Amino acid sequence: PYETPLFLSGGSGITPVMSMLRALTDRATDQDISFIHSARTPGDIIFRRELDALASRFPNVRVTCVCSQEDRTWRGPTGRIDSQMLLTLVPNLHRRTVFACGPEGYMKTARACLHAIGFPPAQYHEESFGGSNGSRSELASAISSSVRFARSGVEHHCAPGETLLEAARNCGIYIPTACQQGVCGTCRNSQTIRRSCHGRSRRAEC
Repeated sequence: PYETPLFLSGGSGITPVMSMLRALTDRATDQDISFIHSARTPGDIIFRRELDALASRFPNVRVTCVCSQEDRTWRGPTGRIDSQMLLTLVPNLHRRTVFACGPEGYMKTARACLHAIGFPPAQYHEESFGGSNGSRSELASAISSSVRFARSGVEHHCAPGETLLEAARNCGIYIPTACQQGVCGTCRNSQTIRRSCHGRSRRAEC
């Protein structure tokens, strides 16, 4: 389904793009695949071990990670993607189909880079991922809640519209995350919810 694909991802936008890469490698495809992921630092590269493993296992899969912040331990490309970087990393770029996903700023940059080199728009596809905090529903903003983290025993009264992930961070509790929107499942935890519709209150244990 993906003709000579180039996957471009930024930050948590790697999650849906990674699903497409897995779908191809699960079928042991011999397609020429390029995957370029942008992150702030080496420590921010999501799925880094899996990407390295796939690139080692499949000679037709070329993975490049780009870090925007300089790090003395990093040996890969540094900076933000631009037209020249894309052409250097993917010389046959114009013959590829691009699938891109990332924050709004990243997507804008990717589109501008491709437009600058005359990349055919029909070969470009994108998916927005990881919306802004302002996208929460009015209902969520109106409900007050409290949360108790079972393992630590920490209790926290959530501000209107505050997510469980934000509550955990505000309490100094680490929860692994990727999309930060409750879509990819990285932060999934079990929870027990007690809800009172009339009192507009909610209690959850995670």
